[in-house]
Amino acid sequence: MTPASNGVVGLFFRRSLHDSGKAGKFVKIGDVKAPIRDAARPELVPIGYADKNAPPAIVSALKWLLQKDALQQDVFLIGVPGTLRTSVVLAYLELCNREFEYLAVTRDTTEADIKQRREIHNGSALYSDLCAVRAALHGRVLVIDGVEKAERNVLPILNNLLENREMQLDDGRFLMAAEKYDKLREKYSEAELSRMKLERVSENFHVIALGIPVPTFKGHTLDPPLRSRFQCRNLTELPFATMSELCHFFAPQVPRDKLNNLLALVYGLNSQKYEANSSVALPLFPTDMLVKAVRIWNQNPVAPEEKILKLCYPTETILKTDTQKPVLDEFIDKFGCTPEKTTKSPSDKLTQVSLNPAKHSADVEATLSGNPTTFTTPAGPFADGEGPATRHDYVSTPAHEALLADLALTHSVSDFALLGARGAGKTTIISELAHRLGYVPETVVLYQDMNSRELVQTRRMLPNGDTIWEDSQLVRAAKQGALCVLDGIEKVHWSTAEMLGSLIHHRYLQLPDGTRLIGALHYDALKTRTELTDEALAEKGIYKIADNFRLVALGDAESANGSRWLNEQLLSLFVFHSLKPMSIKEQTAVVADLVPGSDRAIVERLISLVERLRSSPDAGVRGVAASLSLRRLVYIIRRHTQNQKEGIYDAIHRATLARFMPGITRSAFEKALSEEGIGPDSLLPDTVEHDGWRERLSHADKTTSGNESMVPDIVFFDNKQHMKVMNDMAKDFELGSHLLVIGNQGVGKNKITDRFLQLIQRPRQYMQLHRDTTVQSLTVQSTVIDGILKHEDSPLVKAVREGLVLVVDEADKAPLYVVAVLKSLLDSGVLYLSDGRRIQPADMPVDPTIEAIPIHPDFRLIMLANRPGFPFLGNDLFAVLGDLFSVHVVDNPSRASELSMLRQYGPDVPQDKLDQLVGAFDELRGLSDGGLLSYPYSTRELVNIVKHLQLFPHDALAVVVRNVFDFDLYSAEATRTIEAVFHKHGIPIGIKDPEKRVYLSKQFDLKEIRTLGTWGVKSTVKPGVVNMQVAPVHAQSERELRRIRHSVEPQRPRQTSFNEQAWAWKLPISESNLCSDILDLGPVGFAVATVNPLSVVVVRDLVRGETFEVQLHSDLPSKINWHPRITLAPWANGFGNGILVHEEQSNNTFVIDLKKDVLQKLDLEAEKTAFGSMLDKFKPNSFDADQHHWRLVRDGERPVLFEKGGRTIKVLLPGELPAGVEILTLPEGTKLQNVLPISKDKLLLTNEDGPPSLLTFESDGRVLLRSVDMESPDAPKTFNLLQRIDTSGTDAVGQQFTLGSDDFYAVKSKNFPGLLSRSELQGWHRTSDSAGFVDSNIPYKGLLDKHALTHPQKETVAFSNGLVVKALANWEAPSKALPVGVDPRAISGFLEVVDTKKGTVQYVPVPQVEQKAYYHGSWIASISRPPFTIAKAADEKSLLTCDTGGNVRQWQVDEIQIMQSLQEWHKLFGTEDANERIDFERDADQVDMSKLDDPKIGKIDPDNTPHVGGNQWMGGTGGYNTAGLGGVGGPFRLDAGHDVHQIHESAKQQVSDEYLKKAREINRAEYHKRLKEIDMTEHDAAQYEAVRGKIDSYVTRMKAVIDSLEAREQERQWMKHQTSGDLDDGKLIEGMTGEKAIFRRRMDQPPEPGTTQTKPKRLRLVFDVSGSMYRFNGHDRRLVRSMEAAMMVMDALDGKGEKVKYDIIGHSGDGPEHVFTKADTPPSNEKQKFDVVRKMYLQSQFCMSGDFTVEALEHAIASVAKESDVDERFVVILSDANLDRYGISPRHLARVIESEPTVNAFVILIGSLGQQAERLVKGLPAGKAFYAADTSQLPTIIQNIFASTLIK
Repeated sequence: MTPASNGVVGLFFRRSLHDSGKAGKFVKIGDVKAPIRDAARPELVPIGYADKNAPPAIVSALKWLLQKDALQQDVFLIGVPGTLRTSVVLAYLELCNREFEYLAVTRDTTEADIKQRREIHNGSALYSDLCAVRAALHGRVLVIDGVEKAERNVLPILNNLLENREMQLDDGRFLMAAEKYDKLREKYSEAELSRMKLERVSENFHVIALGIPVPTFKGHTLDPPLRSRFQCRNLTELPFATMSELCHFFAPQVPRDKLNNLLALVYGLNSQKYEANSSVALPLFPTDMLVKAVRIWNQNPVAPEEKILKLCYPTETILKTDTQKPVLDEFIDKFGCTPEKTTKSPSDKLTQVSLNPAKHSADVEATLSGNPTTFTTPAGPFADGEGPATRHDYVSTPAHEALLADLALTHSVSDFALLGARGAGKTTIISELAHRLGYVPETVVLYQDMNSRELVQTRRMLPNGDTIWEDSQLVRAAKQGALCVLDGIEKVHWSTAEMLGSLIHHRYLQLPDGTRLIGALHYDALKTRTELTDEALAEKGIYKIADNFRLVALGDAESANGSRWLNEQLLSLFVFHSLKPMSIKEQTAVVADLVPGSDRAIVERLISLVERLRSSPDAGVRGVAASLSLRRLVYIIRRHTQNQKEGIYDAIHRATLARFMPGITRSAFEKALSEEGIGPDSLLPDTVEHDGWRERLSHADKTTSGNESMVPDIVFFDNKQHMKVMNDMAKDFELGSHLLVIGNQGVGKNKITDRFLQLIQRPRQYMQLHRDTTVQSLTVQSTVIDGILKHEDSPLVKAVREGLVLVVDEADKAPLYVVAVLKSLLDSGVLYLSDGRRIQPADMPVDPTIEAIPIHPDFRLIMLANRPGFPFLGNDLFAVLGDLFSVHVVDNPSRASELSMLRQYGPDVPQDKLDQLVGAFDELRGLSDGGLLSYPYSTRELVNIVKHLQLFPHDALAVVVRNVFDFDLYSAEATRTIEAVFHKHGIPIGIKDPEKRVYLSKQFDLKEIRTLGTWGVKSTVKPGVVNMQVAPVHAQSERELRRIRHSVEPQRPRQTSFNEQAWAWKLPISESNLCSDILDLGPVGFAVATVNPLSVVVVRDLVRGETFEVQLHSDLPSKINWHPRITLAPWANGFGNGILVHEEQSNNTFVIDLKKDVLQKLDLEAEKTAFGSMLDKFKPNSFDADQHHWRLVRDGERPVLFEKGGRTIKVLLPGELPAGVEILTLPEGTKLQNVLPISKDKLLLTNEDGPPSLLTFESDGRVLLRSVDMESPDAPKTFNLLQRIDTSGTDAVGQQFTLGSDDFYAVKSKNFPGLLSRSELQGWHRTSDSAGFVDSNIPYKGLLDKHALTHPQKETVAFSNGLVVKALANWEAPSKALPVGVDPRAISGFLEVVDTKKGTVQYVPVPQVEQKAYYHGSWIASISRPPFTIAKAADEKSLLTCDTGGNVRQWQVDEIQIMQSLQEWHKLFGTEDANERIDFERDADQVDMSKLDDPKIGKIDPDNTPHVGGNQWMGGTGGYNTAGLGGVGGPFRLDAGHDVHQIHESAKQQVSDEYLKKAREINRAEYHKRLKEIDMTEHDAAQYEAVRGKIDSYVTRMKAVIDSLEAREQERQWMKHQTSGDLDDGKLIEGMTGEKAIFRRRMDQPPEPGTTQTKPKRLRLVFDVSGSMYRFNGHDRRLVRSMEAAMMVMDALDGKGEKVKYDIIGHSGDGPEHVFTKADTPPSNEKQKFDVVRKMYLQSQFCMSGDFTVEALEHAIASVAKESDVDERFVVILSDANLDRYGISPRHLARVIESEPTVNAFVILIGSLGQQAERLVKGLPAGKAFYAADTSQLPTIIQNIFASTLIK
């Protein structure tokens, strides 16, 4: 290597090394000459940089420097980043034989680096002079390199020294200009001046500053006073001709034309940067680096020009693919350069490396670009096989071998940087290169807060208190000739990295302690010239940089800051290589080689998944791929190979934290998994065994008495879910992995970890991190004892040394750079401590100069962290260290596990309370996961509530839960959401005055009961014998149920008030569906029959809402004009396990067997003749509603079928098929109207044409039909129900019955028909109400006729306690039934509850049907008269109603049960002693009502001073007649932000009506004034609020998403080098020596110098306002949903213009673009927002037909893509799915969505006919399309889009 290789200038100066200087006294250039001075310390003079033969550009610069030296003017060399300026300065200094001091400026440079610094020596604090003072005193040149990097007000401390050559020093001395000092010398002696502390500044003192232009490049602009003290000269790049000669000199093997083509390309690139009209400027190419690049090219002359270009210009990292890369490609083509091939030559490799440890070199044989070549490169001290084994598993692949060959060649010439994705194998590649070249790599893990001083030296204190400077790893590596690896170059500040420029380019490094490192060639030349030995030079502070020292930087090419960290300054430092991603085949081979025995098919599937994710157009999905690094994939396969029973699905989810992904990203991720054939692993087993790991991992026999106390000993209640996590942890623990346990707060991370360590008896050390944790406190704990700094081992060091488990808690709270230092420990096993010691692997060679701490083989690290993202706002720990850990996600326990655990914490807490709490918390967590609540409520809070209830069981639940939720009281939106959830689960928090919220229906007395006569069996008529045929019941057909699963949310209507309604459920049925019947299944649930389509919906769990649907439409005949009616009954093969389903018109009967999970169609006919079977085939294909039909009766012990208007009865005998049926044929002429079961052997038959009959089943097997005689004409002609009253526990004798009849409230009978004896009939006649009915509109005749088809048992039920309940339509209910203040339109009907024992009636209102089927009125009328059916509950005290829209409600009608429930309801609220409160309310007698004059607005206080009790100022509190809060008579409320003083309510009641009228007038006037200000009528305001109110909660939630983005950006940062604040641990020694700037403070971080201002996100919303939106709005409210979405976005983004810039566009048949809002002027008030939605409505109403969806999306994407002044771009189009009508297929939309990579496009479908939307969503890219079937879904979808894309 020649000296010229260290600088550009040195090439031209043929190494005279000042031989001429000793003969001559001057150096002359042109007419300028300067003296060559004698150097007092020649070792401080540069050597090997200059000679006389220089090109004109350099000579001109040198001449200018000589001129300024002669003028004694300080100079500033400005230019582009590179080595030219420093090379010129070093040449100048060498030519003039000038000693120099060098100051490399960074952002960390302070006054203590420039003037003086205190050091402690022999117990005394002494000042040591630094570079500026030494240069001034000794007449040296002060070279200040990197002026632009200094923070403001640092360098101006030199102003006086520059201007007047004067400076006041901290030790009291004063530097004085030479002229002044010499004048004083005429009066005073040297000793006297010394006592006066005056020091002479040498007249030879000179300052040369180096800098680059700002703001063209990053940095701070020059302070004007500082700038004015310099003379400036621009030195940019060498001329083309000069550089051509230079490159040809270093690369003679490269054809000259290829060299010139490359140079022309480079100079062409740089010229465009400064062109004013350049549309796409590329980063500046570092031309100075070409010298190194062409030397590499000289060894491989066939390499294409683009490959050499990329050595200095890593295009994949620094250029934008969409805009800048095409420009470069155009330049390459234009200048005739050969492009690089996409794949390396398969033959490129390192063929042989012959190490020569004695010479620290290696002879390398390699194949490069397909050609064999040899070269010599520096090498380490180890021969082949002597060095320590590498800790990284390297697998040879052709691509990696080719890269190693390229790296070895570059290593022979220069330092270099290797760029690649995180986890791609950069460290492994460098470790392999080091191993082959005989090095042990010295890895320096860089972190964000590392300053430049720490990079080279750290300050230490000796045991005697003296301070010393200790070399860093980098400096030791430079001295010893090691390979130093800077891992994470992208993490440190760019100025810190650039400080290494002198080391990289000139092999020169100035250290903080004043010593210097110089390159081997310069060092050897210096020794020759000065004839000094190594020891003598060391005493003078000069050390040699070993010739085999190399610096390698590793950088993340795909980091979030990407091209930002690799700026133009850093480009000029290194030669760059890139580690390109491996192909699937290569990755498969690598994994298979690293994991013997792995399943190759699974490996390929896993790697294919990663490639699919990596190539996704969705940025969120690509981010998921980053977490699946090759290192992580190897681990997943390794674990799977050792545990082949488990799949890889769960492992992938853990590795990617899929549990915490945004909804959109999660959807796309799951789709990718499915497409790769990776499905869920086996379900969690019922029992979780530890599989022997407790014994295998146990350290009970190794635990010593010293650390026995460190083994956790906790109370832990095992549950299946947590044991599953521990099992997974144990598997990874056995594999030697460190663990990262991550989850929400309070889910049990600490408990699980401690329990796990308790089970395996492993002692642990514990560290809890926080935002103020520093790197130093993480590794050592520093204390000052007796004025001496002492270092104590941190828990980390203790755990490493002693083989303990280190638990690091709250790891996400510490600054990311702090925990990032652990990467070195986990990855390479090496970690340097701040006290100089080194943690290292046990097999690593010991360095005698370093105290080593070997890593104990049992050491493990378990890190605990909260999940990333809002609301935790911790660091993204997972992104930095995730692939070094085995990740375990701890979620809240499942419902069953949580209940089991809570039962152990609260064994005496009632189960229903636990169910309520678990259900509420489960729902709150779901809202938190969906982003609707910011706080993720955890098991920890739930456990605390249960503990409270266990100890204080009488405390009301609503009061106890406030212990957790009072935190949220000050967030109105969060409070509303939380209260709604708890109300739904029956916990009435937030309810005031519960005693005023009881709304039970009023009881009315019936008139006295009347005797109607007697009835009984006619004794004069002989009973007739009825023909009975007993037949078996077979399954005519049978099929599997094919359950369609749903989930319904049970609601507790008593959440905020108390009435008869106890529960409610909304079934998941469509708007057009109708419910026909409901059946109570007892404790297991209920069933509902629907008829459009035909199905049965079964709710099996009333609390959890587990629901499934059985469809029947394919099992029933298809008839024309058929309106089926279904009735349900229990099928007694085990209670609740069977449902009998009967369709009246077709007389088809089915059994749904829930136990066998089958649907059976019953054959209830007797054996048919051949002629009868033939007749069945000719039945008409339609039904006549007037025909006889069959009815199913379920009230008896056995189901009964009868033919209405006919004479056949079928009594079913339920059970396992074949069951039985008794078929009874009554006499001719019988027309059955109803069959009422009395008992198992009696049926009461009512006839259409005569009195009832009694059917008895005799013991001898006969069936007798007995005539019933009814004497009184007042007696009912027919009955619709019969119920025996339970008389047990009473004095009643005989049997009592209640009967129902349309003309009576109720009828009572004693004994008959249970007994055959004659009985008296009593009843209450229905009387017409003179006040009318609730609804005077009686249905038209057609509907009344349909009522004849209704089944009585669906409208009337009777209970054994004597209650009779009848369902009444509004037009049947008396007007008194309507509660006061209730709108009859809110009522669908009433439950008329008649208490036959008390003689009372009450009317319970049933709410209106939420979704009405407007087109099926006659069908509904044939099912029941009111729009709901009723069914008796199994408890005989309550009943169920089901309206036609699927709303099921449970009602309590038994008075005793209601009163018991009311008492329990009151207990929920608890009571508090009023005497325990402190009441600040003003008494009424303290209010002076004489101050109450006319109401007025009041005066405005400009100072906003709080005013209490007066009547002058607006915004006061507790006053009389002005606008404010808490007063008596102000005209309106006005909150000025002060504490409120409330006047007693009684005082307000004294205000007269006349006064209130005046106040109201002022109130209305101000209201209208406000409306007028925004040009909005009162009607408009009402309409606006109607729309706004529906989306109010979603607006708040969307604002929270945007606010969280702001909060993270504005988080304060630590600012170092402060004179006050918190003591900086890293500057303790400086503090002891007396420095002042040793503190740090949290302050708002100013923008990075040179960083462009943050730009807003760009959002365009494109709404479909076509005619179909208006046309089908009545079908699914699609247009209304669009308007609500628009309103939501406008409100949520109001005032967020600096973050999100949006506009709203519409498209319709009139065209693709209708502008509703503009991006620059969004709507700012209610009027403007309301105008937008009104225009949307009108456009849809009056537009032409047609569709411009695709065109609108294309236009929106193209328009937004063109906007340059934005950060990111988003287009969201909202449309209906009615696109196939216009021939638009999913692929058309998909093409447009992905047409522009810079625009994130989404489609939301808000209307669909049939399955249009579902088909469209499936056909579009995953995560890009959504279907909002309901209004509530739309805001959530939009919110998910924002959450997954805007927060990055």
